Amino acid sequence: MLVKICGLTLVEDAAFAARAGADFLGVVLAETSKRRATTEQARAILQLQLEQRVYLVFGYDDARYIRETFTALANTHTGLQMMADHEHSDELLKLAPTTHILPSIRVADKIHEGDLARWQTHPLILFDTPPERRGIEEGQGGGSGKLFEHENIAGVRRPYLLAGGLTPDNVADIVAKVNPPGVDVASGTESSPGIKNHEKVRRFIQCARSGGSQA
Repeated sequence: MLVKICGLTLVEDAAFAARAGADFLGVVLAETSKRRATTEQARAILQLQLEQRVYLVFGYDDARYIRETFTALANTHTGLQMMADHEHSDELLKLAPTTHILPSIRVADKIHEGDLARWQTHPLILFDTPPERRGIEEGQGGGSGKLFEHENIAGVRRPYLLAGGLTPDNVADIVAKVNPPGVDVASGTESSPGIKNHEKVRRFIQCARSGGSQA
């Protein structure tokens, strides 16, 4: 069970998530996100040189902003999380190797394997909750705190991360029901936007992997 802890802004939170066993970390740089990290905060987390890949997470931001921000911060190990249906996705896919890019797909309808053909060479994709309405939510790069209809991804066999509305209290049940290869959480492990509750982080990782044990 892969686990990604996203929405990090503080060095101490990133270091704790790494120690607690997260496989991937995420730093949100989407311009409209309430958990957006500053450039300095993102750079400080990357300078920890953790074993875990750190994804810089963008929403439907301007392509120039994404390109300039990612290029200024990224090292050879840094990942790029981008919206799969971004208007300038072809351009953005050139920013990092395929192995380092995590396409984020908002699941509004039934997903079929054929719908994912474009991403077949990517090691992972991410399924997340779509915005309730057009507007500022579209740029937030996840962290909605809301579930989507998991039946819409039933039958998907390729590696993916499941996001959207996961918490330490529900992740074990959802994992048992959906059986995803991995999970991704932001708001469900926070004490406030961008600030992690370490106990929630610890419990989330443990519950995702051990069927709900909270010891």
